[in-house]
Amino acid sequence: MPDPSKKVVQRKALLAILFASGLLNNQLPAVAEKKVVSNESAVEKIAGHSQLLPEFRAYYLLRLAEAYLTDGKKTAKEAQYVNALEQVSLDWSFRSPARFYPMLAEWADSMALDSHGTTVAGVKTKPALYSKRGEELVLADDAIRTALKQLDAATDPFTKLNLYFVAARLSQKSVNLDELRKCNNFLSEFIKSCEHSSKVDKNEIKAASSVLNSMAFGIIPVQIADRQTPAQAAKVSFSENDFKESEKLKLRAAALVDRLDATDDVRRKSHRNLVLWYRALGKEQMSNKELEILYGLVGIKDESILWPQAGACGHLVWWEANRPRVMVKCGMG
Repeated sequence: MPDPSKKVVQRKALLAILFASGLLNNQLPAVAEKKVVSNESAVEKIAGHSQLLPEFRAYYLLRLAEAYLTDGKKTAKEAQYVNALEQVSLDWSFRSPARFYPMLAEWADSMALDSHGTTVAGVKTKPALYSKRGEELVLADDAIRTALKQLDAATDPFTKLNLYFVAARLSQKSVNLDELRKCNNFLSEFIKSCEHSSKVDKNEIKAASSVLNSMAFGIIPVQIADRQTPAQAAKVSFSENDFKESEKLKLRAAALVDRLDATDDVRRKSHRNLVLWYRALGKEQMSNKELEILYGLVGIKDESILWPQAGACGHLVWWEANRPRVMVKCGMG
């Protein structure tokens, strides 16, 4: 009678041979993929992430370029942004514009402030803070160029235009005048096209007005918060020339959104923000004029509409003079 223990040993040996054979014959695609990807640069890894929309590949590439120009810690920053791709869904199309757009506009604001004094049409640059950094500067330029190629295929106007603006400011930092001109020309043509077109494209109008407001912020950085805070805002210093230049950009943005419906939140908030912007700069007469425009849009003549009310589950309720009554509790606080 055969020894059962020998059968067990033989079976284990056979399994071990089959497993080893599988590895040698590359039956595990993940192992083979890792080998190829490891030879790619960080820029190539991000650009080759085909399951992400092109605008989000461009977003990551520009974040990487900014990191190269900021502290030059090449290896750490590359790992940070390549690893970030592992954390997001393979399709970012689900991501809420209500969350992503404000973050994008905030990034554009900070980039505008960092390059104070540069206009859309010009190529004026500040002293080059990053021009002496060798490898990181080359990598940053490569990331910016690759991001712009991705943006050629982008379809979301708000993301595309804001990222073009960010790319322009990063090109200014790296003193890459060719890319700077390309970005500035694209921005200028896009905004002028919106201003002169008889067609009302809501998404393009909102994109153009956002970038115009970021440009204005770069000249006079007044933060307009959604929520009213008891703390007094810090005084902003500005010259009359700064005021005129910034106001011109903000009024161009307001003129664009005035082509939208009176009920559109972007149009209403544009005039609401102008009320608070003029007020922050001590221009009371102009502030009152914008307040009357806002009253006309909302249909309520009460200054409390400048600030939203707290609704259910932490949501903000705009354009209500009285505190809204929460009829349903969802259990989320």
